[in-house]
Parts: sequence; C-alpha cells; structure tokens
Amino acid sequence: MSTMSQRSHLTDSEAWRVVGRLEGGQTQAEVAQAIGVSQSVISRIWNRFLETESAGRRPGQGRRRATMPNEDRYLVLRLGDTEI
Repeated sequence: MSTMSQRSHLTDSEAWRVVGRLEGGQTQAEVAQAIGVSQSVISRIWNRFLETESAGRRPGQGRRRATMPNEDRYLVLRLGDTEI
C-alpha cells in the first residue's frame, strides 16, 4: 500500500500536466500513481478543466476576511505599535 502526498493542492503547472497526461490517453489512476496523489484529486482537476477550460485554481477560495481593508487601516492607525 502506497502513501499519498499530504499537500493540500497541486500547483497550477502540475494541474496542467495532469490535463496533458489525460488528454494524451493515460487513465486517471495512472496519472494519480505517477504524480503521487489520490485518483479523486485527478478527477477534480479533470472535471474543473471540462467545466471551465482551466486547470488552475480559482482565486478567492480561502477563508473569508473578518475585517474589510478600511477597517484594517483604522486598526493600524488606532493601535499603532501597541502590543496586543
């Protein structure tokens, strides 16, 4: 039994390599084994490519901001160098 990579996601260039391999005729399982990730990762990249014609991750897929940029500026001005 092989262990898979513990990275959270592939880089955009790695995702494009996945698409290239799949378009070249390799199966998702073959690509997954060659790259060292699970087949579900390959499947998600392929489905994203089929839907959006892009293999890269979409921007803004992270945790939502707790404060807005103008609030950040206010806090910096208000608190200055004070340690919290």
